[in-house]
Order: sequence, then structure tokens, then C-alpha cells
Amino acid sequence: MGIREFVQAIPKVDLNLQLTGALVNDSLLMIARQNGVPATVDDFDNWVALLEAPDNDRLDEIAAAAGSWVMYPEDIARVVYDVGVSLHKQNIGYAEICVAPSRFLANGKMNIDVFINALNDGRDRALRAWGVDMAWIFCIPVDNPRAGDDVARWVTGASARNGNVVALGMLGRDDAQPVGQFKRAYATARKKEVRTVSNAGSDLGPAGIAEALEVLNPHRLTDSLGIAQDESALQSIRNLEIPLIVSLGRAMRTRKVKTLSNFPLRDLLESGVQVALSADMPSLYQSTLIDEYVWAHEKCGLTVDEITELARQSVRLSFLDDDRKSDMLQRLEDGLPFAKASL
Repeated sequence: MGIREFVQAIPKVDLNLQLTGALVNDSLLMIARQNGVPATVDDFDNWVALLEAPDNDRLDEIAAAAGSWVMYPEDIARVVYDVGVSLHKQNIGYAEICVAPSRFLANGKMNIDVFINALNDGRDRALRAWGVDMAWIFCIPVDNPRAGDDVARWVTGASARNGNVVALGMLGRDDAQPVGQFKRAYATARKKEVRTVSNAGSDLGPAGIAEALEVLNPHRLTDSLGIAQDESALQSIRNLEIPLIVSLGRAMRTRKVKTLSNFPLRDLLESGVQVALSADMPSLYQSTLIDEYVWAHEKCGLTVDEITELARQSVRLSFLDDDRKSDMLQRLEDGLPFAKASL
């Protein structure tokens, strides 16, 4: 018994899980074959090999390709349910999941209302069977900013409001397009009181973070590792009380750090930034949220009390309403005695 068993036993949340990076390979391949993908996609076997042994330089490309095999409402419901099962196995009671609707709607087999219903069909099944709740962050692919107006319209519409869509975000490298391309979509979301999430600083560094804060004014930042080396950027997000969601697995896979011990998690915490851990794309990183917490302890030197506080903070930083946050925090506190018995 030890730290891994302790983390397993803590009720947790994940605030930046990417749907196409969390797909269960066996179900995904079954869906692909049912949809005739092997006969229509060049080098299908090579893509399957990349799912099993991902190329770190092509993670976003692999995720997008795999997602394109999920074509119908029943496919969406199935992969969402499978994600819910995976979350349950880690004792994750709630997740905010990043989805790029434009990618799933591109084949013309669904409209946005059908897509939202399919997401929530899978969610409802996971909630009934395993007590795992999920909410959706509708994202603009960074390499396709022209989808921004559509995503902003979808995320602010009645179907989204009634369909567990909690925020507007973006997916992809932050240097793929100028951040100004997304200004109108983010302004639309804020005007309609929809929360916003920005991926910034991962590839452009601190300058990208500063620009995203100025142009997009997000409620949350993700994958902004470069902020640790820039006091000005740190001061900005402290003053604005903007939380930062990080993934040690992504930093390692994308070679932003040489070793996990180099990840500046303690520096970020000691700087006063609000931080939460996420598995991000667990299928492609071949890691879990449990791994993230274990690494925080074993590689970054956080104590058991500090990683417990990170788990609490993740709940507080979620887009849950106050009553559901209180319920989730109580669930965490109720689980702590059992978790500590495993140490």
C-alpha cells in the first residue's frame, strides 16, 4: 500500500480531458470497422499502430484522425460512456471534457442538436451506471479558426445551455493561428455569460499567454507551462485570479520538460497561482489522472497534504454550481479517512 493507492481512493475531478484523446482503443476500432473506415482511410493499419504506440510529435493529429472515425450519434454515446467507465475506475466523479463539435459534424451525418443529445445520452448512461458526471467544453480547433463563429453560436444556444455545455475553449497548438482570430468568438461567449478557456503559452511561451489574456480575457488557462518563467505573466493571472490547468504527462510527452522532476509544479504553487492537474489526453499519453497525482508527489516533491489540497482545489475551480461543488467536496472529505488508511 502507498501513494498510488491513496490517490486511487481520493474522489477526484478532471477539468481538461480531451474526448478524442481519451477514447478507448478497443471500442474505437470496433466503431471504425462498423463504419467501414478501414476501406476508406489510407494506411488505416498505420493509424491503428499510432494509437497503440503514439508518436509524440503527432499527438493532436492522431487524436483528430481517431475522432473522425466516430460518425454517428450511437458512436458518440458509446465513446462517452466508455470514458465514463474509465473515469469511474479512477474514482473520478466529475470531468469537464473538451470537444470540437465542428470535427464531428463535418461528415454531415449529424446536426448540432443531435450531437449534443448523443453526448448526453452517453453521459446519462455513465451517470446512472457509475455515478460519474460529465460536462462539455465546446472547442474551436486552433487550425480552423473559421469554425469559431459556429462554435460560439452553438455554445451560447439553448441546446447547449440545456445540454451540460459549460464553456467555450480551443484545441491544438497555440501557435497555429494568431490569437486575434478567436477574439470575436470569445467576446460572443462572454457577452452571453458563457465561461471561456484558453490554451496559451504551450508553444508561444509567456508572450502567447500575455496576448491571450489581453485579447481573449479567458476564465481559465490550460497547458501554459511557460508561465512559470515569467513573473509578469504570473502576476497577471494572480491579479485576475485565473486558474491554470496543467498536465505533467503532456509536458513530458511533448518534451517541454526533460524529466518530470523538471516540471515547475512547486514553483507555480508557491507563486500563488491556482493550479489543477489534468490527464488531458490519457489514451495517447498512456497515463491517467492517478499518474498525475503520483508524479506530483514522487517527482515534484509535493506532500500527501499538498496533493490532497490540489484535489480539493480542482473541485473549487470547476464550473460546477456551488451546491454541486459542495457535494463533491464533501464526497472528497468523506473519502479521505479510507484513503489515508492505505498509506
